[in-house]
Amino acid sequence: MKAEDISEAMNNINENFIESANEIRKPKSKKSTWIKWVSAAAAFAVVAFIGAKAFVPNQPEQNDDPVGEVGGTEYGSFLPILEYIESDATAYGFEGYLAYDISELENGNPWNKKMVFEVLPVFRNNSFNEVGIAYPGIGEEAMLKKLNSITGGEHGEIEYSRVGDFSSGTGIPDDFVDRIEADFGNCTIEIQSNGTVVVTYNGFDGEELPDDISFTYTETSEGEAFETIAYIYKNYGDIVGLSEATFVTSKEYTFDGEEIRDYNIYDFSGDEINDILNFSFNEIQLAPNDEGKLMLIRINDKLSCAEKIGDYPIISTEEAKDMLLEGGYITTVPYEMPGKKYIAKAELIYRSGIGENIWMPYYRFLVELPEMAQENGLKNFGAYYVPAVEAKYITGLPLWNGSFN
Repeated sequence: MKAEDISEAMNNINENFIESANEIRKPKSKKSTWIKWVSAAAAFAVVAFIGAKAFVPNQPEQNDDPVGEVGGTEYGSFLPILEYIESDATAYGFEGYLAYDISELENGNPWNKKMVFEVLPVFRNNSFNEVGIAYPGIGEEAMLKKLNSITGGEHGEIEYSRVGDFSSGTGIPDDFVDRIEADFGNCTIEIQSNGTVVVTYNGFDGEELPDDISFTYTETSEGEAFETIAYIYKNYGDIVGLSEATFVTSKEYTFDGEEIRDYNIYDFSGDEINDILNFSFNEIQLAPNDEGKLMLIRINDKLSCAEKIGDYPIISTEEAKDMLLEGGYITTVPYEMPGKKYIAKAELIYRSGIGENIWMPYYRFLVELPEMAQENGLKNFGAYYVPAVEAKYITGLPLWNGSFN
């Protein structure tokens, strides 16, 4: 897309659009994220640095249980055992969410307890490495193809960021292209080696939105947020390029009770498994600056770097809850799981961080932490993860031992 085309899109405002925003398909829930675009996220976290852990396939050891047929396609009869090992590749903060009630922490996840899956796919993360650079990633050719698909092949000179320019001595070839970037005057489009697209407007100064569009982290209501996402999608849809766009907004709180909102778009078509994968891997994030302007659009495409290992049998929510109560979980919470009565919410998601060698489904339990209740009535809900894959396909999963996992 040409820079002038982007500017022209800003001028073609449908006067009836805001009035009809409620007709646009929306989920019933809102999304609550852990890490946001700006430093306000630090208010939510008691930061602790830990070693990331990941599941990696142990190819020599096999399980001989047949998987059967999924979606009309027969997969192999043997699945690699997933061996739990530690990696020091990533540091995490304490994953906790502040809210007055758990009902405020709905997040747009398409999964619900009525969904019954016999198996779910597990992927190898080909963008994982020890230094946080997506190597080998999707490759330079695929990065250029992605840029051309967004711009229609019309762009000026491309800047190449190579590992040797910023991080020599990592063990990754210095000439490896970590990202490419093209300038369009009012915005730059960056393609990262993990498949992510970042569109930045006017060097983070942002692009003006109409006066009746509220786009802030702290002063925008839920209704206004949906209108804002709808407006941006309408005028920048050629960048986002979704077929079935679903808009998701959420809020959480700082310790002093200030609301923080975020803005996301997903491609939800009604196919249960694909929608769950899109939720975990293909989130589109919209970010304002401090003046309420459109600062950037981030389009995640993590599965472009992934290789499917197979479809693994999974356990039920109740089986996962039993494992949680027995201590079979992964967490960054500095407290032992306080007991069954404090379990506030369960959901099925994929852990898709760069520190995970294997991307597999988990049940995430949000648990109220009585030790961290605030005087102003805010409750802190910590995240505890239980693998959704049947235990016989996993080796080396440690029980929580009173320290950070």
